Amino acid sequence: MLADRGAAGILCVSGLSALPDDLLPENYQLVWLDRRPDSGRAVPWVANDDAAATELAADCLLEKGCKNILLLPGFLAEHQESPRVIGYRRALKKHGVPYREECVLRRNGKKSTEAETEEMVQSILRQGQSIDGILASSDRSAFGAMAALRSVGLYVPEDVKLICFDNSPYSTIATPALTTLDRNADALAEKACEILLRVINGDSGIDMETLVPVSLVQRDSTR
Repeated sequence: MLADRGAAGILCVSGLSALPDDLLPENYQLVWLDRRPDSGRAVPWVANDDAAATELAADCLLEKGCKNILLLPGFLAEHQESPRVIGYRRALKKHGVPYREECVLRRNGKKSTEAETEEMVQSILRQGQSIDGILASSDRSAFGAMAALRSVGLYVPEDVKLICFDNSPYSTIATPALTTLDRNADALAEKACEILLRVINGDSGIDMETLVPVSLVQRDSTR
């Protein structure tokens, strides 16, 4: 079907943990965008530097006095390591704050982002764990976290400061407006398209890994 439509290559955004060998013909050129499934093929990858992004966000919270920071790294396919946990740990170590595994809440992807996040954060709060900062994987995850906080009488940013990924339009209309990590989506898409065209044209000098930096946009949720 792809050949019938004149496709010469594919930008692949996939939640698969691995790309089956028989899923795509060998003559189709690929570029991974954002996530990178295991594959027997050598495929260029374009993504944000999530470790550096999370470190930047955690630094911001730590510099504002937060010591008990929950990390909600988001759903990853089975066996994939989260670079966000790596960045989180780097920031904690830099500021002399011990890493605690129970502060990293991993979604299983069985429910909506908001519902799973709300349930996980509520569970932590009901156990009596103190929280003064949250790093959420997306604006939707942030909404779930804020709902959980409100259910026990805690509010952002008065009691808990919050930073999330994505910088979607929802982050500006939320109450409070969300401090967020802007993925620079235009730059990601442009770089991925540029690399795919180079692959299609037979360029052999392509970097197999290209990381696009994020920008921290500060708003009221870290006031």
